[in-house]
Amino acid sequence: MESIAQDAHDTHDTPSLTANDLPAGHFLALKTLDTLLDAPTTEPAHDSPHSWHATPSSHSQNTKEPQSPTSDDELDFYDMSFDEVDVAFKEDAFVSQALETGIDLREYVQQVQEEKEQVQRELEQDYAQQAQSFVDLHYEIESCDEVLGRMEELMNVFQSDLGNISSEITNLQEQSSCMSIKLKNRKAVEFKLGKALKGMVIAPHVIKKITESDIDETWLHYLLDINKQMCFVKANQSRPIKALRNVGPELEKLRLKASATIRDFFVSRIQSLCVPNTNLQIMQQSVFLKYKELHMFVLERHQEAAAEIQQTYIHCLRWYFHNHFERYSKGLLKLQTVATEKTDLIGVEENVRKGGLFGSGKLAFKDKSNVFALNGRSDVLRLQDPGVILVHVAEDKEQKYQFEQLFRSFNLTLIDNASSEYLFIYEFFSRNLNTAADIAKGIFQQMHEPTERVGIAFSKTYIDNSYDAVGILLCIRINTQLALELQRRRVPVLEGYTNSINMLLWPRFQYVMTLHIDSMKKLGNNKSVMSAIKDIHPHYITRRYVEFATSLLVLNDDYNDALLTNSVHRLRNEVESLLARMSNELPEIIRRNAFLINNYDLIVSVFQEANNRALDSELDHARQLVSLQISGFVEEQLKPHFGTLIECVKTAENRKNNETLDKKELERISYQFAQTWRSSLTAMNASIVQYFSNFKTGTTVLHAVLGQLIIYYTKFLDLVEQQSSANIQPVGIQTVMVEIKKFRSAF
Repeated sequence: MESIAQDAHDTHDTPSLTANDLPAGHFLALKTLDTLLDAPTTEPAHDSPHSWHATPSSHSQNTKEPQSPTSDDELDFYDMSFDEVDVAFKEDAFVSQALETGIDLREYVQQVQEEKEQVQRELEQDYAQQAQSFVDLHYEIESCDEVLGRMEELMNVFQSDLGNISSEITNLQEQSSCMSIKLKNRKAVEFKLGKALKGMVIAPHVIKKITESDIDETWLHYLLDINKQMCFVKANQSRPIKALRNVGPELEKLRLKASATIRDFFVSRIQSLCVPNTNLQIMQQSVFLKYKELHMFVLERHQEAAAEIQQTYIHCLRWYFHNHFERYSKGLLKLQTVATEKTDLIGVEENVRKGGLFGSGKLAFKDKSNVFALNGRSDVLRLQDPGVILVHVAEDKEQKYQFEQLFRSFNLTLIDNASSEYLFIYEFFSRNLNTAADIAKGIFQQMHEPTERVGIAFSKTYIDNSYDAVGILLCIRINTQLALELQRRRVPVLEGYTNSINMLLWPRFQYVMTLHIDSMKKLGNNKSVMSAIKDIHPHYITRRYVEFATSLLVLNDDYNDALLTNSVHRLRNEVESLLARMSNELPEIIRRNAFLINNYDLIVSVFQEANNRALDSELDHARQLVSLQISGFVEEQLKPHFGTLIECVKTAENRKNNETLDKKELERISYQFAQTWRSSLTAMNASIVQYFSNFKTGTTVLHAVLGQLIIYYTKFLDLVEQQSSANIQPVGIQTVMVEIKKFRSAF
């Protein structure tokens, strides 16, 4: 055991790696590293995590001292007894394993010693190879320490500067806040002071412009500024400001001068409207409305000047409209066609209307249009905007017009000018919207009253001498349309005028309708006329009536005037009465029926051609009259040919059921029918052709006659069958119907 301990002690004296065993470069690096490690360590001024702390090296090639144990787990064999060493070996797992295997401890120690030396040499060699890297790393660390030191100084300076800047910013913020408050206060003072100065200070060039120059847009702009200053001075006159008292007289002078200039400006422009060929609407738009604020100024600042302008305008426009419309109405009356006369009534005879045998009325009659038919006269109501009649153009072309066309042209021109003028007055002469309508209406009535009288006189000139009920009714409808147009435009100032025109037209219309009815009554009482009725064809009175009634009823469509409807019914009743009296002048009943059928059929035909819903009720009434007369005609037509057969049937219908007919009479009637029925059909067909020249009417009547014949003959056959007489051999109904079909298709 002592030898083992001695061998272990000898291992500490094993020589280390010498200079001869290392390369020259590695030896120099090691020497430098030892110098650095042996150098005294200098503490940095400030502790830093990057500071390098060098410790003295304990390496020495010539001095080897045993090291003391560093912990409780290490054993000091020099201070231990053999028993303790033996126990320690047994406790050591590695040594215990070696003893158990029988390994020689000297050899094992020698082996461990060799391995230790080998490891020591490898470590020293590796350390020698890495020595230069350690030196370079040491220099880099020192360089970094120097850089970091300078950065630390810069950061300290920067931190100090930031502290100074922060204090300066705080100071600037305080100064900015103070200056902002001062600026706000100065702006508030400046605004109030500027407003006061603007309301009181008048520039010299403005005064010169207002007092010496003519009115233009610049003049208007300056005046509006002065008006604002006047409002400011008036609103602040109670405040103790000396400048307000000083500027007051100057503003008063400017007010008077401006008012006089404005008055002269408008008065001169208004008077220029009296010059011929002046366009009123252009003047209103380009001058009056353009400088409307000037008139508002005098309305507010100088009532006398405003009243003078208004009166001048009323007088000039009063003359302007009266003069123009008076000349226009006279020119229109020259374009009127030949006026209707009292002879243009339904009940007036044809020779009287034409002027008699030696009269001079033929030329005038040719120039007249049909006063009873509407024809194209209603176009004046349907056209949206055909324009107005230009007198000089119509005169050059020698054109003539119905009065309703002249009436429409005059009144359409009147309401167009009146609407434009009313709207201009409403806009130009009114300050307050609440009273604008009343003011405009008052001014308009003063100005337009003479013109309305011209319009009423224009209509009255024609109406008082007119017997053209259709033309008068057209004027009524035109007047109604114009009144509705004024309502659409919201122009209430001509309501009195349109009502006055209606008061002229309706009474005259009723008067003319009464004249038409009276004329037919007089015609019915004229024995010479009534005795001259010989023809069964439609009378000219019927033609006049149906055309006249159609015209009136068509013009009543969508209006439903009860007054007009009653007048038409009165006229219809009088015509029916007159036709009945005329038919009574004919000696034969069948001719009377044919006369009435032809006249009523004419009425139906004209109503149908008009194709208007307003005629439906009258058309139904006329058809009923035609049917009634056809029934009478059928009986009269059958009576000469089949009278005994018809009488037999009617007698049988009037008898009681238990009464029997005479068989001999039935045999005689049956025999007579068989002998004459074909010739009778031919005779009736020829007779109907003579009575009715109208194909459609003749066909209708023939069908009614033949149909009624079939009815009578069928009833007769029923009577024959009831008697059951073998001696009676009547003609079969099928034979009769086959023959009748031939006549129906041949008419």
